[in-house]
Amino acid sequence: MTHPNQSGAVAGPRRKLRRMRVLYYNGAGGLEWRDEPEPVIRSRTDALVRPIAVSTCDLDQRVIRGAVPLPGVDAPFAIGHEGVGEVVEVGDAVTGIAPGDLVAIPYHVSCGNCDRCRADLPLYCRATAAHGVAAYGIPFGGGYGGLFSDLVRVPFASYALLPLPPNVTAIQAVSVGDNLADAWRSVVPHLRRDPGADVLVMSGGTIGLYSADVARACGARVVHYVDPDPDRRRIAAELGASTSAPEEFEPSAHEYQIALNHSSGSGRALRNAILATAPGGYVESSSFYFNDIELPLPAMHMKGIHFSSALSNARSHMPEVLNLLSSGRLHPELIITDVIPFDSADQAIPTAGYKPVCVRRSSSGIEET
Repeated sequence: MTHPNQSGAVAGPRRKLRRMRVLYYNGAGGLEWRDEPEPVIRSRTDALVRPIAVSTCDLDQRVIRGAVPLPGVDAPFAIGHEGVGEVVEVGDAVTGIAPGDLVAIPYHVSCGNCDRCRADLPLYCRATAAHGVAAYGIPFGGGYGGLFSDLVRVPFASYALLPLPPNVTAIQAVSVGDNLADAWRSVVPHLRRDPGADVLVMSGGTIGLYSADVARACGARVVHYVDPDPDRRRIAAELGASTSAPEEFEPSAHEYQIALNHSSGSGRALRNAILATAPGGYVESSSFYFNDIELPLPAMHMKGIHFSSALSNARSHMPEVLNLLSSGRLHPELIITDVIPFDSADQAIPTAGYKPVCVRRSSSGIEET
């Protein structure tokens, strides 16, 4: 399935049609490579990109391990929406990138020119998302395929693709187009409004770790990290946060101006985040909930809490995330659990840690490990 091109006449194929591998989730906790036609340039604004570092996000991990159903979604489907790629070919209207460039890829597909994109809502782009989210590697993403592929077509490439700063590696930037941008948007705008604020992170995966790292790097006075996983708590401590297990956390012990819920769908964690928020404070929730949960509305009302639950409009935040990475103040290398050869993704990901990165060589000959 492809979406109508919104950028003018469609260009004909410029490359001889060849076959490639695409990684699919099979619906039973396994992954398998499938053989498909390579994409081609379809529009003057397209680019073809060869992914060279790709990771799973927190939701991918839950799906692969069978921890969450996707209502109305049938497997198999192509996976992968966090990645860095090497530009292979560009349409003749593409500017700002060229073949050979290493680029961060946003997980969603958007034009950059419509009213929603200009309002920092590119996830809801009028040109691509008329029938739902347009994204890579999710089964309701509009048929754009997944980034665990030998080649992907990126529409509106001049807007979508951001070259990596010279001092940022593909592995460091692998999550810029999703989890890291989600962490940034959940905390940095609030810290800019309230410098030095105390931050609570209710976590169940890597977005929480990225949030703790970003909060520390951007001047939070206190960062407290709550997670059931002892290994992630250890990493959070290395990143400068105080930590506790969920059963040890008492929401009345301290008030936080900013409370983040990245808890992999735990209703209790969201409730505790709200109850621990200071009067006038902000609660940001990135977790997926596939059924209704109860919120402590009386406490929210009496304390005047600002609450937001949303998917990330990642592309809007990616330039600042790359700048922060380039500054050297973030430590994503501490959060990555495994570095895996790209060809082994099907066998390695289901048994790897919670943040594996699958890598292969770029044409420059630099090994991205």
